[in-house]
Amino acid sequence: MARLGWTVRLMFWIAIVVDAVAAIALVGPADSPIRQLAYPGVLGSQIEYSDGTRTAFPMMLGWTLLLIWGVQRPIERRIVLALTLPVLAGFMVVEILDVNVGHASVAGTLMTLLIQCAVAGGIVVSYLAGGRSQRAV
Repeated sequence: MARLGWTVRLMFWIAIVVDAVAAIALVGPADSPIRQLAYPGVLGSQIEYSDGTRTAFPMMLGWTLLLIWGVQRPIERRIVLALTLPVLAGFMVVEILDVNVGHASVAGTLMTLLIQCAVAGGIVVSYLAGGRSQRAV
């Protein structure tokens, strides 16, 4: 189990860090450095975006806490990682829509989408590795 299980634990920690940074960025000013780090494609001048994201903070924080719960028993709770995939897909759709209406830059959004694709790929690989690890026990 230890041979393959580390990938699940690592992916949980990556997801926790990414999600926590994104959550913290939601409550800061639109032009803060952490907001620019977490959401590089979003234009700081978009007041609608800035006001709307504060309502998303509790959900992001809740998901971060769910991931922290999952990392305590990563193999048994790897379904939490799988449930993160539709959440990531939803963020990707919203970011593409933000570009279409002028709330985000193409370059910054592409960088965010690439990071999200890498995280999604890591989730799939670690989920499958966790399943093999569980069957090996």
